[in-house]
Amino acid sequence: MRSLRFVLILVLSSCVGPPAPDQELCRDLAERLCSMPPCGAATLQLNLPVDDCVNTVFVRAGCSDPAFAFTTPSRARVLDCRLPLVRESEARGAHPRCEYVDESLRNCPDLASFLRGP
Repeated sequence: MRSLRFVLILVLSSCVGPPAPDQELCRDLAERLCSMPPCGAATLQLNLPVDDCVNTVFVRAGCSDPAFAFTTPSRARVLDCRLPLVRESEARGAHPRCEYVDESLRNCPDLASFLRGP
């Protein structure tokens, strides 16, 4: 019984902490979409260069401003659209499967538009 209580406390406390700033969320999204080797869906649909891909996404989306905040799409929408990209690993710099990148872009055309920039 004690071990069950310990596991429950551990699980509940693992999600404690402030949410990441929108700028960091945007950077994580860019890093996942641009991780090597690049996925065809990301490079083609978002017209991304292989070199300096993360910075390109960051600048296009306006995430380089420290005061950046998601508006359209909303933060909640970005988090929903990001779910396939973190399905296998939430670790920073993890490369999502290309089919998960396809899924995110296919199910979230508003996110794809945002990442292409104005």
